[in-house]
Amino acid sequence: MRIVTSRLMLGLATLGCLAMSVLAQDSAEFPSVRPGVDTESTRDPKPTPEDLQVRNAVYKGLKFLAGIQNNDGSWSNDVGNKLGQRFQVNRDGYGRPHLGVTAIVCMAFMAAGNTPDRGEFKRHVAAGINFIISNVDPETGWISANGTRMYEHAFCSMCLAEVYGMTHDPVILGKLRSAIQFIVKSQNQQGAWRYVPNQQDSDMSICVCQLQALRAAANVGVIVPESSIEAAKDYVRKSYSRRVNPGSFQYQIDWDGRSTFALTAAGVVALQSMGEYDSHTYETPGTNGMVRQSLDLNRSIQFLHGERPDQSARGLSPGSSICNYGFWYGHYYAAQAMHQYQYVSPRTWNEWNTRNRENFLKLQHPNGAWTDEIGGWDANKNAFATAMACLVLSIPRGYLPVFQN
Repeated sequence: MRIVTSRLMLGLATLGCLAMSVLAQDSAEFPSVRPGVDTESTRDPKPTPEDLQVRNAVYKGLKFLAGIQNNDGSWSNDVGNKLGQRFQVNRDGYGRPHLGVTAIVCMAFMAAGNTPDRGEFKRHVAAGINFIISNVDPETGWISANGTRMYEHAFCSMCLAEVYGMTHDPVILGKLRSAIQFIVKSQNQQGAWRYVPNQQDSDMSICVCQLQALRAAANVGVIVPESSIEAAKDYVRKSYSRRVNPGSFQYQIDWDGRSTFALTAAGVVALQSMGEYDSHTYETPGTNGMVRQSLDLNRSIQFLHGERPDQSARGLSPGSSICNYGFWYGHYYAAQAMHQYQYVSPRTWNEWNTRNRENFLKLQHPNGAWTDEIGGWDANKNAFATAMACLVLSIPRGYLPVFQN
């Protein structure tokens, strides 16, 4: 298989010039890697001491991730699924190469300014991307390995879209098109998706993952049926709660109506993609024609504030049990939602981002890792939590299109 390489192109300009932060040290695992030249650094606002503190924490996290990459380009964590409030590991899923985690790690590197062509960690990104594309089924486009499911397929697809936008590599484009076609074909009658392809019931969390992948692909020129995006958005709209926990988003529209921090954050992000940050308006069929409806996203933001799992930094320390899979997954979407909400209230975003910085830095282990149960709470192996923390802390830099306004 061809290694993903040098196609630096016009897309770099559209990604906010993707200026590379010159990192101080070469990777110990790949001593031939050299930092990219930062030709755009003078255009970046001068970083504050707090910014530099965060960038140092992210750099430590990325160095840790570089050090635990497998020889095949993957990263390993436990493969399984969330079951209620716990994570259920597949029978043979302990410590296995994990497609979804690999995609998230690659995006963490890219969010800090690395591509398959540039940056200190370019070889790590290229190897990770090669692992992903080697697991795209050539006939169906289904991206799966070691029992991974639709969550992982969506994150892999989104990662490929981000990479294609940076490289315009035709191999990536072919794999991305196949993966997106698989998502479209797997969409059910409710307009959404579930854990496995073609399952007839749906849930909001998986729906948003697929929707983000579809939009990321459309943004880089892949043809995506508008009907697929509209049907998915309609499912998200139906998940909005007006009565119980007003402003929150429910897990399922038919039988499981629980609302959580993570689900609500995901729902807000999905609807903000329309460019409406404090409300979402749409039309739905009525008895006398189309009826205009509106959802109040301000109430959703209030719900996120009230349900934030780490309300303060008090008592937080590396390995805190509060930091489970849902913690990191929820904060991944919540940070995006608050970042978009800055158009309504810059103060809200600034306060949220400050809280993230204070809390996440307290949760980082000395070796640069963050932990959760997918990595067995092991600071020497935890790729998922580390990548998610790096992604969240890198949102203000705006290198990834998914994090841009």
